[in-house]
Amino acid sequence: MANPPFITVRFLRWQGRNAHWQGRNAQWRAFGAQGFALRQPWSAPGLRFGKQLGSGAGGGFSIWPDFSTYAWFGVWDTAADAAAFFATDARWAEWRASAHEEWGWDAEPVRGHGSWDGVHLLEGAALAELAPDDEVAVLTRARIKWSQALRFWWNVPGASRHLDRLPDLLYRKGVGELPLVEQATLSVWRSAEALDAFAYRSREHAPMVRKTRVYAWYSEEMFLRMKVLNRWDARPILGA
Repeated sequence: MANPPFITVRFLRWQGRNAHWQGRNAQWRAFGAQGFALRQPWSAPGLRFGKQLGSGAGGGFSIWPDFSTYAWFGVWDTAADAAAFFATDARWAEWRASAHEEWGWDAEPVRGHGSWDGVHLLEGAALAELAPDDEVAVLTRARIKWSQALRFWWNVPGASRHLDRLPDLLYRKGVGELPLVEQATLSVWRSAEALDAFAYRSREHAPMVRKTRVYAWYSEEMFLRMKVLNRWDARPILGA
């Protein structure tokens, strides 16, 4: 049986609001790289699907951008393909070199549905199995209809305000390709049990799910649950 695809999630941070001029200049270069990525998709041997993503302010659930933080999401044939890319790709190296911190995780898909830009990421793919003590990462992604954008963002603060109080939510950040309409959330949970308790039994989350069905906010959506193989917190980039 074939191995599951290998998934990489990388976050890069440039110096924030109070940074010196060089840090602010680096943020502008990062912002420019995001625009370039929309015109020139990423490609590499073994890369099935790759996206460079901006993020929202705070925890990411905001209409205001976070110009200091960007994410990179990739689905690979093998872990060796991913390792070769991060070690040798000139475009990645140039983008990363101006950043100051990096964090993220490696994972394998467990289950999912939907599509991203018409691509069904798990079509024909082998899937991993979860153990009770495995950390679980989740990607939820949607293209929001322009006609529903105002209603959607009006409901976001109430649905996300309580997330900081969840002890089993290890990390979360709202990301996206385009402000307001191309949105995603990347999160990591201590276990599948903790994730299910939030997704299916939380009184804060359930109303958002119902409204999604009632108002049909999305023209395309995707959900992906992943088994975390390796995760690390923010660490400095040498030479930054």
